[in-house]
Order: sequence, then structure tokens, then C-alpha cells
Amino acid sequence: MCGEVDAPRKAYEDRERKHLGPNATSSSDPQYTRREYDPYKPDDIRSEFRRDYTRIVHSRAFRRLRHKTQVFISPKNDHICSRMEHSLHVASVSQTIARALKLNEDLVEAIALGHDLGHAPFGHIGESSLNRIAGEHGFSFSHELHSLRVVDFLESPYDEHPGLNLTFAVRDGIVCHFGEGKGDENKFEKELHPDTKKAPDDLPKTRRGESLPATLEGCVVRWADKVAYLGRDLEDALNPEVGLVQEKDIPESVKKPLGLSAGRHINRHMIGRLVRELIASGKDTGTLSVPDDVHKALNELNEFNTNRIYRSEALERARDQVDRGMKLLFDSLLERLKAVHGNPNGLIDRSEDRRVLTVFHEFLTEGAEDFAEQPQEQLVIDYIAGMTDSFFRESFNELFLPTSVV
Repeated sequence: MCGEVDAPRKAYEDRERKHLGPNATSSSDPQYTRREYDPYKPDDIRSEFRRDYTRIVHSRAFRRLRHKTQVFISPKNDHICSRMEHSLHVASVSQTIARALKLNEDLVEAIALGHDLGHAPFGHIGESSLNRIAGEHGFSFSHELHSLRVVDFLESPYDEHPGLNLTFAVRDGIVCHFGEGKGDENKFEKELHPDTKKAPDDLPKTRRGESLPATLEGCVVRWADKVAYLGRDLEDALNPEVGLVQEKDIPESVKKPLGLSAGRHINRHMIGRLVRELIASGKDTGTLSVPDDVHKALNELNEFNTNRIYRSEALERARDQVDRGMKLLFDSLLERLKAVHGNPNGLIDRSEDRRVLTVFHEFLTEGAEDFAEQPQEQLVIDYIAGMTDSFFRESFNELFLPTSVV
């Protein structure tokens, strides 16, 4: 066994001090590596941020992303993007930018893989449905803030503490990753710089789309999220089996600024162009931005995708179905939980043998110790938000559709 002096983590941190740029976040910086629960013994092998990466990639919430919608609900075509693929794409783009800017690659990878852990089934359609339901009960739901709740509370594989006990920098990057446009016109921001004055106590007060990441690595992931999904969503929509968009429909005004060229693999050209622009802007500046023409084209492409893809007739039909299904499932589970006065054991009825109730029981009994102190409406939202698309369907069928008796 190696001694402390020869430990790989120490050697890695020494290399960081030599090679990271002035705007990078050090893996040994106590401000950003702080964890909520102490005492906490460092790993002799992995850096603090690499340890977070490992905790995220082995979490159940991450595993479920492979069966959660990115844009197109439960596609039969295996090449349409899933939520897990999107997270891997964000990690890839983020790492490329971080390496070029001499930022902390372990930190961006951990944030990127964890940024969508709190996403609802059926993508943003499901997120909107859960937010409407939550609003009826006096709170709200967004996948950014819920991702923080997942890593801080809901994903609890350890006996010593609730949650994954991640570092401040990773938790901050997750809750501040916001990849959508803002305001009535749904516009992207042109530049990003970190809010270095933030502290862990600020995270629960995060304002969706307004609060800035505490690190430049967090800013990298926030930009990479946009870079990863805009072109890929368009590429999926161009797929003949989807058929929402044809290449001739793409506005000419966005093609040159974003490097879009002919062919069905246009996403790679767009990624290459945007990555180069972000790297060029971030050299020794501590700010990530894109030129005016690129920014204008990004917003035009986002508007195009919104009108032709995200608000297409096909997805709007799905929205109505998801809204009704979410409300029915929420009301049914809440009614059952109230009927047993919040006692999870009362959910198990041997005569019913319904998996949705068995898993709900496990969710309530194998999670954090203070689940009993949580509002029942919040717990039902938590449970539904963690479902995959397929498990949601299975649960709905079990509760609302008759089963064969012969």
C-alpha cells in the first residue's frame, strides 16, 4: 500500500498546481471542495472532484437517464438521443473546452454528468406538467433545482448521511447549469462569468436562469449544455423517421455563423464552431462568450427549433397526454399516501401486487431518514420525477387499466 507521500491524489494535485490556468478551480481548494457532512476523509487515489464524478456515475438516478426522454418521447429508433446520451455529450464538449483553457477537467465532467439527474420523465413536457401540479400545492418544480435535491437528499446510498455529499463546486454547477433561453423572447445569454462570491448556503436560494455558477468550470458546462442539445435536437428532427424538419427548412441566416453545412451530420460542424469560439473568448479572461453574429444565429436557431420541433403538433399532442397522465398518477399516489396517514407500510396490499406501490414503498423507506418530515405532495412529486418513461407507463397502466383475469 502506498504511503501518503506517494498517494496518486497528492501527485495529481501537484500536477494541477503546475498545469492549471489562473482561472481554474483547484481540486485542493477548501472553498470549492467543501462538503456538507464532516468529518470527511479524503481519498488517497482520486481527487475530490473525481470522487464526485464516481458517485454520480454509479448513482441510480444516473442509470435511469438512459430511459428518459431528451426531446422525442420513447423513440423506437435507437439513434434518437436519450437524456443519458445528452449528459455524455455535455461532458464531452465541456471536457474539450476545459482542456483547452487549462481548467479542471474532473470538475466539468462531474457537473456535466450530474446536471440532469433531476429531470422528469418525458423531458421538458414532463417537467412543465410537474411544475403545474406542484404549483397547485404551493411550490414549484424545475429540473435544475430538483437535480440539487436529488444529489443532496433523494439519492442516499450511504448510512452516514443523506445524499451523495458532493463538493460545493459540483453541487453549484449542477443547480446553475440552466441551458434554456430567458425572458419572453427566450433568448440565450451572450457571455458568462462566474460569481466567485457564492457560498454553499446560497445554493437553496438559486434563481433559475439568473444565478451564475461559482466557477468558470460551471460556466463551461452551462454553455456546453446549449452547444450539445441545439444541434443534436435538430439532427434528430431531420431523421426521416421523425420527419419534423427538412434541411431546406433551416434558415440560411444561421448556417454560416454556426458552421452548418450540408449533410445529416450537421451537429458536429456546429459543435466545432461553437467550441472554438468559446475557447477563444475564454483565454485568460475568466469569461466565456460568443461573437455577435454567432449569438444572433444561436437565438434564431433556438427559435426555429422551438417552433418546428419543441412546439410541433406531434409534441403538443404528447403534451396533452402527459399532462393528463401526470395529474392522474399524482392524485392517485397522493390519495393512497394520505389514506395510510403517511405510513409507507400501508401502501403494500398483497391482494393488489402492484409494482408501482412496491417501488413507492421502497422509495419512502430506503431513502433519507427524515422522509417522514417532508410534505406528502413533495414526496409524490419526487417519486414521479425519478421515474423513467417506461416505468411511468407501467405505473399508469397498473393503476388505471384493467388486467386480464384469464
